[in-house]
Amino acid sequence: MLVCAAAYLYVFPYQPGINNPNENARLYMTAAIAEQGTYVVDDYRARWGWTNDCAVKDGHAYSVKAPGTSLLGVPGYSLYYAWTEWRGQELDRTVALWVCRVTGTILPWLLFLFYFHRWLGRASGSGLLRDAVFFSVALGSCLYGYGLLFVSHTTSAAAAFGAFMLLSDAWHAGRARWGRAALAGLLTAAISWLEYPGFIASAILTLFALVALRPRRWIPFGVGALLPTLSVMHFQWRAFGNPLTPGHRYVETDAFREIHEQGFFGAKDFQWDALYGLLVHPGKGLLPLTPILAFALLGLAVLLWRRRTRLDALVALSICVVTTVVICFMINWNGGWVIGPRYLALLYPFLAWPALVGLERVRRRAAWLAGTLAVATTGVGLLLSAVPSIYYPHYPIPIDRPVSQIVRVLMAHDYAPHAAANLFGVWGTVSLAPLALLGLGTLALIAWQGRSGWTRWTSLLLGPPLAALIAWPLLLDPRPEHREIRDALALITRSWDPAGHDRAAVLEAALEEAPTAEGYAALAALYEAEGRTREAHLAEARARASE
Repeated sequence: MLVCAAAYLYVFPYQPGINNPNENARLYMTAAIAEQGTYVVDDYRARWGWTNDCAVKDGHAYSVKAPGTSLLGVPGYSLYYAWTEWRGQELDRTVALWVCRVTGTILPWLLFLFYFHRWLGRASGSGLLRDAVFFSVALGSCLYGYGLLFVSHTTSAAAAFGAFMLLSDAWHAGRARWGRAALAGLLTAAISWLEYPGFIASAILTLFALVALRPRRWIPFGVGALLPTLSVMHFQWRAFGNPLTPGHRYVETDAFREIHEQGFFGAKDFQWDALYGLLVHPGKGLLPLTPILAFALLGLAVLLWRRRTRLDALVALSICVVTTVVICFMINWNGGWVIGPRYLALLYPFLAWPALVGLERVRRRAAWLAGTLAVATTGVGLLLSAVPSIYYPHYPIPIDRPVSQIVRVLMAHDYAPHAAANLFGVWGTVSLAPLALLGLGTLALIAWQGRSGWTRWTSLLLGPPLAALIAWPLLLDPRPEHREIRDALALITRSWDPAGHDRAAVLEAALEEAPTAEGYAALAALYEAEGRTREAHLAEARARASE
């Protein structure tokens, strides 16, 4: 857990220049509730700037998102707001967002991970396999990227699998205490409270509860479920005039509103390219970016074969299949600017459990092979999911190989997000060295938990090379030098925050003091590599003028 806490709290990827609506709409609502006791975000759009993902009803703007994440941010925001009022200081929006991320997303997710790790330990006798699956979900998936932001994808996954763990335990124990039944109901309804598409998982888990809980425990389950349900209904009633109507039909942006008006809130026709893009696309698909989950296919077969785990496996499989199919009907199935398949974020824990069971079956035949595969696939997840999450967890639509198309240039040119090392005056790529060491140390820790020396050393020595072999074809850019990719790279580097520490900025500042033709030529080369053609041409002109 200390590893996860360090990974989530060390870095703060924040790019105010892109005006991320996924966070801003939620932050504005949090601020409105904490400061004014209202859902109306008019004053905060005037204070902090217009943002998308808002709905306008009767002349007032509201967040179009489910209210859960915004409400989770209220306690932390309120404390920070009260602190600034007491000190007579102006509230800093960036600090407020950091507080909301930590208290509204990161801490709830870390709490879930504590129980998730313990629950996985019951599915395998191997610490190596348990931790490989655990860290693949916690750090080597898109849940890491979204867990760093003030959004709902990671917390909705925590609520969904948290409810599943409670109900599964009740089913196998044949009983559940009143409080655990109520908590299961609260978490089941909280999925939709956090993320509207989570209603699928909420419905399936409710059916599971009717079987897993004794009838006398249906009441506390229902009481627990009432709290988030009434919260959603109150928000929709106050904002949109009907407790059963979300704000998607009132979306301010015409293009988005037209999408939601088609079919059932944007779900219209099944799209086969969505199935490919969500699951197996080399740069955006669930399985390539977190390949350890491929063992879930074997694990599900094992779990469905066993009578004791058959119902649990059917519930997990139903949530995965039905959610995926419904998302494939959505016109906007790719989710816009994303890191991985964000609409499938809820599925990761439900696939992790059978993946661990599948690896356990391999271990019974060849422990060294299972260990090697576990370490290798975890390494791939850390490279393809964790690294781009740290740098920029919201890539433009044309980007389909984030590491090779964007992150490679950012690392080489000393772009880096806000990190704890900045407090000590360390910036640029070197500021992320502690996270790199943490990742390598995590892989070593996983491998070293093999039961025998042979398993440990084969996992440690063969796992990383196998990871490189798996990742190599997934990193290949099928469209090098494509205009759209260069434009996206230019957009990212031009608006990068924190500014002034990348190689181009440092060199430009030095040239202001001592201009040389060679220096401006080098600056032009840096800009050209970043897709910043205009700046490159200007630097070339200055180079000629300095000769």
